[in-house]
Amino acid sequence: MYLFFDPRPKEKREDLFDRERELERFSDALAYSPLILILGARRMGKTSLMNVALKESRQPYVIIDLRGLPYNPSRADLLRRFETGFKKASKNWRSSLLDALSKVNGISVLGSSISFSWGKNRVDLAELFDTVDEWALKAGVKFFVAFDELQIVRGEREFPRLFAHVADTNRNVVLVVSGSEVGVLFDFLKFDNPSSPLYGRHYSDITLNKFSKMESTEFLRRGFEQLGLRVQEDVLEYAVEQLDGVIGWLTRFGARCRELKSCTKSVVDNVAYEGGQLAREEVASLPARSKRYATILNHLAKVENAHWNEIKRILEAREGHTITNTAFTQVLSNLVKMGFIEKKEDTYTIYDPLLKRGVLEHPLPE
Repeated sequence: MYLFFDPRPKEKREDLFDRERELERFSDALAYSPLILILGARRMGKTSLMNVALKESRQPYVIIDLRGLPYNPSRADLLRRFETGFKKASKNWRSSLLDALSKVNGISVLGSSISFSWGKNRVDLAELFDTVDEWALKAGVKFFVAFDELQIVRGEREFPRLFAHVADTNRNVVLVVSGSEVGVLFDFLKFDNPSSPLYGRHYSDITLNKFSKMESTEFLRRGFEQLGLRVQEDVLEYAVEQLDGVIGWLTRFGARCRELKSCTKSVVDNVAYEGGQLAREEVASLPARSKRYATILNHLAKVENAHWNEIKRILEAREGHTITNTAFTQVLSNLVKMGFIEKKEDTYTIYDPLLKRGVLEHPLPE
């Protein structure tokens, strides 16, 4: 069994590397926070941290996986995801929980199976949470409802109102949210907007960042020790340089070495190439929304970093006319919010080194 290099989301603390501080922060937040946000760019291990933290809480929980849903999902799509999440509730709690949920309008329970109606008699989510809260109070527990990648369904305007309702009235329910498009997620929830239902509500946030070079090296070294695989120091250094502290790419590299029972710089190159194509595919739809996204990413892929004025000049040269500062700043800000680029001091750069490689090798259509 290989632990650190298992490409699947982790479920045990010993399979995580150097996340003790984040797990402690999660545990501390349980005492006072109705809403916990787990934030970070793609492939930072948010789902793994959430899985381990929920399991270690020793409290009942469900995970609503929203990945793959459209920006503005149908009510049927949403309720199917809720249904799937509650079907996977821990067996330790399932019997009494399902008994309580059977009284909710639109929910059918038959034995250990649960079904959510999305038709005329569809489930009211506020009633669902109220029922869960009442059940948790009687059971003497906290009930966690976790949403993986909530920003994906930012077109669904009910969520901020629902979350405000839970935060205000359901004292035995804790909401856990993961999000890789951090700026988009905050735009959706609008904690600082007086017109938002969540304005002024308390939340705790835990942010996962890239590993440092030292942390990346230690992660790889310990992972290879678990495999009993000896790796040359120059290969480790090369992998750390190319994969730049992104836990998902480092794990992919380790897993590939395990498959090959060999670890060389060529393996690093192959993983970097494959990862670059995968990362590029994630931005492939952006040009359909705006060619400006493509122009900016294509330029940043060619350079280490660029100033605001430089990027604006490139974009204006491409379009052949002046672009207002407001319009340009909006496009640039959107890319930052989506987690594809980051601002360092007064320059901008592509956050993921393999996205940069993928776009450089196969530029986006402008």
